[in-house]
Formats: sequence, structure tokens, C-alpha cells
Amino acid sequence: MSDDKKSPAYNHTEIHHKIEASPKAPGIKAAFRFNHASSPWVRGISSGLSSSLPILIGILFDHLQYGLIASIGGFTYLYTKDEPYAQRGVKLFLALLGVTLCFTLGSLFADVAWMKTILFGVIGAVSVYVFGALKIPGPSAMFFVLSFAVSTGIPAPNLQAVFLHAGLVFLGGTLSWCISMSGCLINPRGPETAAVAKAYRQLASFVGSLGTESFHAEQHKTVVELRAAETAMKQAKINRKKSSFAHRLFLLNQKAEGLFIFVMAAANDFNPAVSKKAQAVIETFASEMATLKKHKKIRDVREEIEELSIKEELRTLLLDVNDVLQMKELKETEYIQFSQGSVKTRLKAAFHKRSYVLKNALRYGIIMIIAAAVAYTTNIPRSYWIPLTCAGVMLGATVRATVQRGIQRSVGTILGILIGTGILMLEPTGIVIALIVFVLQSTIEIVIVKNYALGTLFITPNALLIAESGHPDKAISYFTSARVIDIVIGSVIGVVGTVLIFKRASSLRLPYLLGDVIRKEGQFLEMLSTEQDEERIKRERNKLQGELVNLRALYDNVIGEYSKTAVKLEGLWPAVVATQQLGYMLLASFEGYELSETEKRELQETFAQLAAAAEQKRAPKLSSVPTLKHYPIIQGEIIALYESLQVEI
Repeated sequence: MSDDKKSPAYNHTEIHHKIEASPKAPGIKAAFRFNHASSPWVRGISSGLSSSLPILIGILFDHLQYGLIASIGGFTYLYTKDEPYAQRGVKLFLALLGVTLCFTLGSLFADVAWMKTILFGVIGAVSVYVFGALKIPGPSAMFFVLSFAVSTGIPAPNLQAVFLHAGLVFLGGTLSWCISMSGCLINPRGPETAAVAKAYRQLASFVGSLGTESFHAEQHKTVVELRAAETAMKQAKINRKKSSFAHRLFLLNQKAEGLFIFVMAAANDFNPAVSKKAQAVIETFASEMATLKKHKKIRDVREEIEELSIKEELRTLLLDVNDVLQMKELKETEYIQFSQGSVKTRLKAAFHKRSYVLKNALRYGIIMIIAAAVAYTTNIPRSYWIPLTCAGVMLGATVRATVQRGIQRSVGTILGILIGTGILMLEPTGIVIALIVFVLQSTIEIVIVKNYALGTLFITPNALLIAESGHPDKAISYFTSARVIDIVIGSVIGVVGTVLIFKRASSLRLPYLLGDVIRKEGQFLEMLSTEQDEERIKRERNKLQGELVNLRALYDNVIGEYSKTAVKLEGLWPAVVATQQLGYMLLASFEGYELSETEKRELQETFAQLAAAAEQKRAPKLSSVPTLKHYPIIQGEIIALYESLQVEI
């Protein structure tokens, strides 16, 4: 290292955590790799019922076609996640309205090719933007596009028929809403309890990673889970004053945040033996919470905690958690609240020229328009399957993931066509169709978590059985020939379009986001020493914490791109880790010490230089870092960030 790049002198407690190797994007082989995920049997069966019951009801009233149309509304269930029931009810109702609206638009403009082409793009872009900005997990635009696409192929001779079909879709979706919400009758606080238990399970992994190469990765995962638990508590809309169980959950969530902050601040004082013992205790908490009930007491582990050779503050925190689980009264303590902000705030925040979410939505919409244009300039029957296939392929999180999805979709669909052809050759009718849809849809949800290609093996025959059962005289010919062509064309357009359009969106944004986060860290450190408004400090904590999570997510997107720039930017991995570590240390700093004007100027210059170095992908031009006698660990993290930026990209 040359003299001008030597680390500035500093005096602080050394940081002992190794930086793990940069994560790598999975190769093509990953497209056929099986995930070690547990099979969601309840979700699978519920999904099957949501799609098959409308068909069965239609059969009972001697209107199979009506039942098939209503079953499209059943896809609303697929937007069900583990959020609290209060939030789930609102989200699914909005999804239901969206599916119904898309179906109505498809019916209204079924004979207007240019309008259908534009609407494919608009529906896709808006859906992807909303799901991306609000960070809603799930199938995103897929079933809004499916509802629109299928409706363009269902005859509606007049306006009355259009609204009749839309009403059937709404009723089918309402049934799926009821199925999804039925768990509220059995365990109304189940989702938020599971979210808090999951946060503790991840917190245990974080404590166990102290001093290891996985520390920073576990740190990031822990913040994500704490955010999820905090969001679940807020979305549940529970009244802690009226519900002792709700108050219990709130305190457990609060103590999890306190444990994270303490471990962050005292990370260097843990030895492996202590870390593993503390990890075991927290894992016990997580296991017991998973079955937490309103009046159930949890196994008391007070003796195990008191035997640990740990700092008294950590012992107190662990004992507090144990006491909450034993239903003892505790005073509330002020900790970081990992909130995500209002819906309006998040939608607005994602709408700017450097927004990856906005670019991803535009890319999705543009490619969908291209796919629809290709579809409607051909003479292929039911050509809406081209943009529909394209919609599924493009939902990969990165360019590499999209390529993998294209491969998975093509292979799974071709095999699925064989299954579907066999089913249609049997000429199923009546209740048999409902049973087949139930089996196929349930199987999709159970196996798709293992491998997407395996899921598409059943998606194709299921979707086409619903769409084509009203045309028994032509179904087999459509199935065996036109669908293969549609799916291949749609997959190719999705993959090629994703590779060509905005292929470096994440790579171009990463240096700027890294610099922006560094700059905000400097501003937050300065604010800690001057700001008296606690509410403003909380807001700024939330903003910084959200940016730290977004930074890691963006880096993961970068390594999923096919570009030389992405490969070069892997050199910024140490800086990404160091920036996150500094940020989380700042979030854990509650005491504000006044800085002198000289210290403030020096800090402003330091962070300005570090931010500029990140944005310009060069080494920072610094001769020294100001001494922070009240923040020795923070000073050390600033030095670590300085050293991580000693790269030329």
C-alpha cells in the first residue's frame, strides 16, 4: 500500500469480525436445484379449494362456464402471505378488486388489439411498481395479467355479459378471501406471533455468528426480520391496553430490538463459548413463542440464564424476555422502532429517476407491450398466452433469475403440456374438472417452493384446463400446438427483453446509493450530537435503517446482472459491508455527545470524501479521520470504511 493510502491513525477498540466472501449469483444449474423448504400443505389445500369450489358451485347450478370464470377470482388467494389478518384482509380485498378490474378491462377491449397491447403493459408496469415500492412478497403482476389475458379469450357478446362475468370473478375472489381469512377464527394472533418468533430465531443465528465470517450476513437478515416483526405488530392494529396477549407480543418484539442493539454495541466482548450459550437460550425463546397462546405459560429458563457468564445488561434483557413469556409485568423501554413508513410515503419514495423499482416497472411494461404486439400480429389461436408466459418469466428478481425462469418455464411447460394433453384426451366433465383443478392447484403451491420448474409442470395444465374447458371441440388441438409456440415465444421475449433493456440498472445505481448512504450516516452522526427532538431522531433512524437494507438488496441485484460493470462492482463488496456495519452501529447509539465545531467540520469533510470516493469508484482522498473520544467504536468503523474503499473500479 502506498503512503498516500495508509490508514489514518486512530485509537479505538478493534473490530474483530471477518468479512465473508462476496455472494455469488447462482448459475444455470440452479434452475433445476431443489430448495430445502418445508411443504406448505395448508396453503396448498386452501389454494386448491379457492380455485375448485367456484367450479363445483357452477356445476351444481348447471353452469360450468360460469364456474370456470369464477375460479379465476380464486387466484386472489395466491396473494396470501403470513401478514396479520387485519392487513391480510385489506390487501386481499384490494387484490380482488384488481383482479376483477383487469378481467373487466380484458372483456371490454377483447376485440381491440391495440388497446389490449397497451393495457398488458400498463397492468404489468403498475403492478410491479406497487409490489416493488411496498416490498410486498408474492406473485406481483402475474395474476392480474392472467385475469386480463384470459378474459380477452372469453366471449362476452354485450355489456351485460361483461359485467356478469366480472361479477362472477368477484364472487370467486370473495370465496378465496373467506378461505384465506378463516384462520382468524382459530388463531387470530397467529401471523404476528409467528413473525416475532421468526425474529427471535434469526436473532439467535446472529448471536451465534459473532466473530465468524457470516456475522455481517446474519446481521442484515436480523434487521430484515426485526422490520418484518415490527411491521406485523403495526399492521395487526391490536390494542395493547385491552389485550394482555397483545401487550405480551409487543414487549417481546421490543426486547428483541433491545437484544439486537446490545449485541451490536458489545459484539467485540463476546467469545465463541458465550455466544453459543446465549444463542441456545434465544433459540429456546423462539421455539416456545412459535406455540404461544393467550393464556399459555412458557418453560421457565431463568436458571439457565443466570448460569451464563455474560454481561449483566445482557442477562437482564434475557431475563426480561423470560419474564414476559412467564406473563410477568414489565415496564416498557424505548428502543429503535423498525418501521417502513406509510403506503403513500413508500410509493412516493420509489418514484424518482434513479429508482430501481421504477426502472424495473418500466422494463416490465415495455416488454409486455412488445410481447402483446407480437401476439396480436400473428394468427396463433389464443395468442394471449405469449404475453402471459412473458409475464411469468420476467418476475425473476434479477437478469440471471429471469434467464433461469425462462429455462424453467420452457422445460416445465413442455412437460406440463404432455400432462394437460392426457387430461383433455380423457374429456373430463362436471365434478371431475373441479377435482382435477383442486389437485393441480394444490400441487402447484406445495411443490413450487421446492423448484419453479416443477411448479410450472402443473401450472400449465391447470391454467389451460380452466381457460379451454369451455371449448371441448378445439381444446386438444389448441393445447398441443398453439400453446407450445406461445410459450416458447413468450419465454424468448421475456429473457431477451430483460437482458437488453435496463440490463445495468442496478450496476449504474449501486455507487450512487452507496455514496448516498455514507453521506446520510455522516448527517445522522452529526444529528445525534445536536438534535433534541426525539421524534425526528426516530424518523431519521428509520430512514437510515431502510437505506441500509436497500443497499444490500441492490448489491444482490448487481451480482445477478450479466454485464462487465457488474463484475467490476463486486470490488465494492467490502465497502457495502463496512457501510452497513457503520450504519448499524450508529443506529445502536442512543447517547448524543456534543461535538465541537472543528469536529463537525472534520466529520463533514470525512464523510463527503468517503461518499465521493464511493460514487466515483476510487480511493478516498483523506489524510486523517477526526478523533471521536465519545464514539471510539464509531471512529473505528469509519476507518474500516475508509480502508474498504481503497479500490479503483
